[in-house]
Amino acid sequence: MNQRGFATLEVILMVMVIGILASVAVPRFNEVTTAANTAKIQSDLSTIDTAISIYYMDNGSYPTAISQLKDYLKDAANIKPPKGEAYISGTATKITATEYAITAEEGKESRATLDGKKAGEFTKSQASSGAGWD
Repeated sequence: MNQRGFATLEVILMVMVIGILASVAVPRFNEVTTAANTAKIQSDLSTIDTAISIYYMDNGSYPTAISQLKDYLKDAANIKPPKGEAYISGTATKITATEYAITAEEGKESRATLDGKKAGEFTKSQASSGAGWD
């Protein structure tokens, strides 16, 4: 009968410590996931923009759909945006689009977009990135 277990107070304290650690870790995990989604979108849009430029040099016109870039992008049919949230001009925003698109503005070259936003708009900071994406 020399067995000893945890006292109720010890169990309550351990549950509180785990709860405090979880309350710190979960928001940080969400922030990191949002930043990763933002980086993937920026990378995908930049890659598609490069493929659009090469397509234009080869064909003399801009593509109107991602599917036209199959010779310029590896696995072009399967490039999809991530699910969840991404930073748009410093604000975490839910991603609603399920595909990237090519948008042409009159008098300007075609650009890859997600929900009508270009690569430079997907950033964690409020300030413009100055990368020439506007």
